[in-house]
Amino acid sequence: MRLKIRELTTLQKLPAGSLFLTKDEKTLGMKTEYMTETGAIEAYIIGSGEMFWGGTNNPDAQKTTEVYRVKTKLI
Repeated sequence: MRLKIRELTTLQKLPAGSLFLTKDEKTLGMKTEYMTETGAIEAYIIGSGEMFWGGTNNPDAQKTTEVYRVKTKLI
């Protein structure tokens, strides 16, 4: 499998079900279609299963975190 880094976008604009890579290219995650009661996007870190907050501690800042959209290709 090959990962291809696509455009830079915000977590909020990323389509549900998409893989993403943080700007520092250290964290791979996946955005779900769900939100918490406080309005945070439910996105999870691949490898640990922890919820992705992007170094923030509030839902508004989490939504505007910049990430790279990642596409997969089977080779």
